[in-house]
Amino acid sequence: MDALAEERYEDLPRLAEMEHWTPGMPRDHVAGHLRLCGLSRMDGWTEERVTSPTNPCYQQLNFFHFNNGSGFHVDFDLASGGKLNDLTLRMEFLYRGEELRPVFLDLHVM
Repeated sequence: MDALAEERYEDLPRLAEMEHWTPGMPRDHVAGHLRLCGLSRMDGWTEERVTSPTNPCYQQLNFFHFNNGSGFHVDFDLASGGKLNDLTLRMEFLYRGEELRPVFLDLHVM
């Protein structure tokens, strides 16, 4: 999340597997989604933003465990300037022995 917020797109392939992505694609993809939503930037990760102070039932981070035990899917609703926007970071974390393999799936407009 911080690599996206800090526009360190060249770090993304080192941080997470990016299936079917080509060089330059993460930067273009993120910039396009920000423009589409009328945003100039997105916020990095902070623990206090995982739930909304105005609606404690709302969770910014949602986990969906796979029934076969192979890992889990994560949707992280993004924020800009401390306010939620329409973008969601979608990832999977797959178990590989004792480790997790992070897979960057998409930055999605919800």
